Amino acid sequence: MTRSTRPARHLKLLAARLLAVVIWAWSPALAQDPASASEPFAFEVEAINEGLPPLERSLRLDTPRAALESYLEAIRDDRFGRAAYALNLNAIPVEQQAGRAPELALMLAFILRRYDLIDWAEIPDQPDARVLPGMQQSAGPYSRRSVELGEVELDGRPVPISLQRFRTADGEPVWLFSPYTVERAEEIFAKVRPGLISAWIPLEQRLDTLGQPSLAEWIATAVLLLAAALIWLASYFALKALSRFLPPVWARAGRKIALPFSVLLAAIAVRIGLNNLVLLTGPVASKVDIGSEVVGLAAGAWLFIQTVSAGTLALSQRYVVPLAADDPENRRIKTTVYVMRRMALVVVTLLTIGYIVHRVGVFESFALSLLASAGAIGVLVAIAAQPLLGNMVAGFQIALTDPVRIGDVVVYDGHWATVEDISFAHTVLRTWLDTRLIVPHSDFLSKPFENWSKEGEAVRRIVKLSVDYRIDVDQVREKVHEIVEGDPRSTDTPIVELVEADADAAVLWIWIAGTTAFTSWYLHNEIREKLLSYLKDLDEGAYLPRQRHVLLRTERRREP
Repeated sequence: MTRSTRPARHLKLLAARLLAVVIWAWSPALAQDPASASEPFAFEVEAINEGLPPLERSLRLDTPRAALESYLEAIRDDRFGRAAYALNLNAIPVEQQAGRAPELALMLAFILRRYDLIDWAEIPDQPDARVLPGMQQSAGPYSRRSVELGEVELDGRPVPISLQRFRTADGEPVWLFSPYTVERAEEIFAKVRPGLISAWIPLEQRLDTLGQPSLAEWIATAVLLLAAALIWLASYFALKALSRFLPPVWARAGRKIALPFSVLLAAIAVRIGLNNLVLLTGPVASKVDIGSEVVGLAAGAWLFIQTVSAGTLALSQRYVVPLAADDPENRRIKTTVYVMRRMALVVVTLLTIGYIVHRVGVFESFALSLLASAGAIGVLVAIAAQPLLGNMVAGFQIALTDPVRIGDVVVYDGHWATVEDISFAHTVLRTWLDTRLIVPHSDFLSKPFENWSKEGEAVRRIVKLSVDYRIDVDQVREKVHEIVEGDPRSTDTPIVELVEADADAAVLWIWIAGTTAFTSWYLHNEIREKLLSYLKDLDEGAYLPRQRHVLLRTERRREP
């Protein structure tokens, strides 16, 4: 083979491969498109509804939309026997078809309205229910012999409600409700039986306005919501009144949970009334059902948050500041509970909001837009939430590594303070002046601080006292022991040492131990005051610090 023929052969080989790819890509569409075939795309059956007598004027059943419209028109005219011709009764024994057909048609109409399954925009009007490009996700047009209107849950499994295309050997293809749907209609209807009040209204009357809310249903909905509002008010004020007879801690908790509990109780009452008293149908049922579920879920999450907050607050009252000197472990438990509680509340809130948004379907209409901008939104959210996420991670670090706890006495950035609270984003420090210093977790952990009560509440302090170097240290020791003796604030024998001395003065260090940071502070000040008073009266203040000046006297030499 010469070089001149090689390019031509490569081009032929490439063209053959492209042709094979094109044939392979179009072959599924051509294979499943029955429009190109001589026979209609339908389920082949031997007979349809043999047990029904022939109609004088048959229904129009050539397209899914025409079949559904003919069926609903017959239902509105109370001609349930005529509407039954839109059902495939082949799953029913032939001898029972004529007797059960009207009742099954009525039940199926009730199911369609109860679950709001009719969406006319999704029901095709072509005989082959052809799906055209752009209507659904498809590489090309294709025909169908089954159109699903929706699903109904029955005993934990979904039951499709669908129209299917059937054809006998000598007849034209028709669209009917599938035999499986017709066979399960009675079971589904039994699961959504009329409520106590709705049982007095005949099913035919509740289907007079099929596809739109009726006046009776609006009145029933208003009565149901009014009863729920009364239950809400009664339970709310009952809990508020009951909380007055409880201890202060539990009374505060009762007041916090009164509103969410009453809202949850009202939502549950709506659900019970909807399922057992007033059986609504169609759009009213779906809106009230979703609305009560959303309100109940939000109230339940709110009740959980308030209950956890009130419970942890009540249990932590036994660990309030200042804490017991012999039980520093309480502070660690309280800090861990506080941080984890707030993290749990954030998680519960986010999950609740996410489920509510999913349940309501807020994002379904612009899901594609969200997906298109998900990358940019993710970057912006990450940048905006970086400080918050950093503080939350630092909060977890505080809870796990235990550098500081609620109730600890710390010195942070020159402030002597007590750790009053640790939230999921910041730490609250109560200063000596009873002001609050709010410090983000990330800033708190990035700077060194002193924790005076890390190993317990007992705190040692040093009283520094400048005295004359002629002082009798033993005499001062005796005085210090006399001051501290019998004082409940002291936990150990004080130590007095002379640690510095120069030509002018000496410095005494007096180590004292107090039960808490506060008591040691006051004991520290009291010892200094009494020692100064004692030294002032001792030998008329001879041992107070003083400066000495040496005067040198020189005589003039007389001249001879």
